[in-house]
Amino acid sequence: MKNSFKSIIFILTLFFISVSGITNENNIKAQDIPELHMVILQGDILVAGSSNAEIDGLTMHAKINGTTVGSVVISDKTTSSRYVGLEIGPNEALEGNMISFSIGNQVANETIPFGPISPSGTYCKGCSWVLPLSRTLDLNFTTFPQATPTPVPALAPPAFLTGNVIFGSVLSAPDNLTEIQAYIDNELVGSGTVKGPDFSITIDPGTVEYEGKSVIFKIAGTSSKSSYNFLADDFQTNFKLFFPEYTPPTPTPTVVAVPIPTAIPTATSTPEPTRTPTPVPEPTATYTATPTPTPIVFNSSSEPTTLTADSADGGCNSRGGGPASAGLILLSLAPVYLLNRKRKTK
Repeated sequence: MKNSFKSIIFILTLFFISVSGITNENNIKAQDIPELHMVILQGDILVAGSSNAEIDGLTMHAKINGTTVGSVVISDKTTSSRYVGLEIGPNEALEGNMISFSIGNQVANETIPFGPISPSGTYCKGCSWVLPLSRTLDLNFTTFPQATPTPVPALAPPAFLTGNVIFGSVLSAPDNLTEIQAYIDNELVGSGTVKGPDFSITIDPGTVEYEGKSVIFKIAGTSSKSSYNFLADDFQTNFKLFFPEYTPPTPTPTVVAVPIPTAIPTATSTPEPTRTPTPVPEPTATYTATPTPTPIVFNSSSEPTTLTADSADGGCNSRGGGPASAGLILLSLAPVYLLNRKRKTK
């Protein structure tokens, strides 16, 4: 009986310990949930009571007590004359303050508390605020905003320094180094001269924004170990600049380019084509027909005589002398002979 009672006590003890552990674990998990105190706004933007596409692309700023806590580009990722995704916070120190909105030099008529809002529209300090609050807020501007002019910083008079340069343990600059330069944040702001141990330089960054900034000096690319804080209209005549020991650069040998002779191309002989003899046509023999001699007939009662152009006395083509000449004579006398015969007949 006693053993069973002890067992019951032991089991109950373990049960209470387990329940207690689960409860503590749940409390720890509940405490681990982070709170993100942010406000995300969206809405339409009206100018003089109506939408105006001319404000598209302008930047609207959200401010609390003059401090910018968020900004958004109008019509970005949304329609014309509208804004979305204006995130404000987290900023615990500004919680409960009113948020104002401005475009250029114009301020919207509406404001909103940074945090939870009560039914009356005021800041609710004790209300739950674990996740970002999403709200829609339309904004009205009286007139079209004008761009805020960018302030121009005032001009700063230059500073003038002169003094000595020291390279390592040598109280003078090498003879070949004659120029010194001044830089602020890697920006060249002045230049001067060096001659032996002396230097002089004018530092002129231009505006008061450079006031108090550190100036580094360089000679032949080597930075000084000492620096100077820029002071407008400063004038110092005994300023000392320390440089590391000067090591002259190793001269780079000049490579002389040897001209490569241009290769003369080998002449390629062009093979002559095999000449094919052109056949010459053989002349065709032309035959001339020989004219047939025409007989001349003399009508005579006593004796008929027939003369031919190709008689034994020679042809008409015969030349002077011989039988041919006699034939020609006879032919020429034939008309005379005929006339005489006619007369005798009468």
